Amino acid sequence: MPIQYRFYETLTDSALLEGVWDLLYRYDHEFIPPLSAREHTDQSDLTNGSAGTQEPKRYFEELKEQSCWLAEDQERVIGFMSFRPHYVYEDRDDHVDTLYVTTVIVDQTYRGQGITTHLYAELERIAKQRKRPMMTRTWSTNEGHIRVLNKISMQEIKRIKDGRGPGVDTVYYRKDI
Repeated sequence: MPIQYRFYETLTDSALLEGVWDLLYRYDHEFIPPLSAREHTDQSDLTNGSAGTQEPKRYFEELKEQSCWLAEDQERVIGFMSFRPHYVYEDRDDHVDTLYVTTVIVDQTYRGQGITTHLYAELERIAKQRKRPMMTRTWSTNEGHIRVLNKISMQEIKRIKDGRGPGVDTVYYRKDI
């Protein structure tokens, strides 16, 4: 059976939430800073993360209130993209309401199969329906994610030098629809 992609305005199914939690927990430390050191999903200062817990519990609690796309293989969550359906990036003069991607994770055994690109394509479909740009941010050394963002024609709109620590910039991307 091929990978299934499903949209949830708010995720409430306990089995699916458990699948998302499993991915957050396993890949927490692939993020800079780790998700467990963050106060919330759109935190602006990423250089002084809290001491952090052993698990990304606060992050998960906030993520549960967001919309998301899930990638499932035989009812197992193998990837997801969470997003805020209304987000205005205050550092821009245009104050445009965007769909803001907060988190993208794909299980390591499924990486390189176009799942992240597919999740962004699904989000773009929603962005076109709602007539809203898509936006996200990442860190400058996250080559895989940046490769996908370039592939789907997202444009870098801001770079914060050393925004995540020495030598690691925070990079904002947006795609106008």
